[in-house]
Amino acid sequence: MKYPSRSSVLLALLIGLCGLGEISTQLLIPSLRDLEMGLNAAPGASLAALSVFVAVFGLGQLFLGPLSDRIGRRPLLLAGVAIYVLASLWMAFAGNMAEFIGGRALQGLGACAALVVARSIVRDVWKEKAGPIMAITVIGMLSAIMLSPVLGGLIATHAGGWRAVVFATVLFGALALIASLFFKETNLQRDPQAGRLKTLLSNYAVLLKSSSLRSFSMAIACTYGAMFCFIAGSSRVFVGQLGLSPTQYGLVFGGIVSGMIAGAIFTNRTIMKFGPEKIVGIGTSLVAVGASLVLVLHELIGPSVLGLMLPQMVLTLGAGMVLPGSVAGAVIPNPTRAGLAAGFIGFAQMAGATISGLLLSRLQDDSALPMVALNAAFAVVSFLAFRIMRVRKAPAAKVTLAE
Repeated sequence: MKYPSRSSVLLALLIGLCGLGEISTQLLIPSLRDLEMGLNAAPGASLAALSVFVAVFGLGQLFLGPLSDRIGRRPLLLAGVAIYVLASLWMAFAGNMAEFIGGRALQGLGACAALVVARSIVRDVWKEKAGPIMAITVIGMLSAIMLSPVLGGLIATHAGGWRAVVFATVLFGALALIASLFFKETNLQRDPQAGRLKTLLSNYAVLLKSSSLRSFSMAIACTYGAMFCFIAGSSRVFVGQLGLSPTQYGLVFGGIVSGMIAGAIFTNRTIMKFGPEKIVGIGTSLVAVGASLVLVLHELIGPSVLGLMLPQMVLTLGAGMVLPGSVAGAVIPNPTRAGLAAGFIGFAQMAGATISGLLLSRLQDDSALPMVALNAAFAVVSFLAFRIMRVRKAPAAKVTLAE
């Protein structure tokens, strides 16, 4: 397969841009407890910072993708990554949790711009060969999720705590900004109507008539919600209750996320054979089984490293199937609205994480029960909602989407 010139350099940068949001969160996860103590914040206050980030990151996808169709990729990319760097600096020097949360909100906006522009550039440059390249960026992003907590734990342990971790995100952002300066504009046919509110609302209204898209949206939202409450709450449990160091926690977390990479690889190799619906059906089953086992083991023997880690790997294996399968199921039937569908499915994913994080913040106590209970609740809803909505799907919706 022949790619455009300098494709390896371009692809490496696009993987980095796609992973910027995940790196921003996962680096910090092992240090959430120290962050709260350092800013004299109430226990669980750091969860609000995580939730604000994913809320802005999710909402931004509804608007920034169409905006890049209108003004071009390069201006939005440079503005977004610059905002990311400045916001990260604000967080590094924050004196209280309110300032830190404000910085996280702007950081989420900048990371969102990087993600949607990177995905648009893949479509611009590789055109009909964009599918395999997009898959590579997803695998790269999942690898960042797996490795970042390990790196974040090492930085927190050996380089100065949570502020050193935030300075690491400044460094990543600065490198991305420097590299982005060498980008040439790839959107050569701009749409002056793209990004206008009336046009967006009309297009989303048509898109949401499809019960198929709604079922994939519920699957990805609830699956990511199940994952996110575990991601957000696991540091307090593994480090605060079970006594792991930040570095040990990073290794455990990396092992959990490795299941997601395995699921994504399986999906990449089999989705053309089985189709998105079957892949997501299998994935939501694994998600429900894994989360339910975590809850059962917690109630039978209490929290333990293996009792939390091993069943959660079953969940992430399923999630690695649900996430790319849902995106494919939403985008493939919409050739003329692929960007719009991708933006909405990304928004649904982050909406699930936001709701999950807010609920965990309200229910958080000194035990692991709120985390494992919410984890199971979101997972079971994902399993049930996908099946119920698929049974009720309207045949006419398929015809509309294919047009």
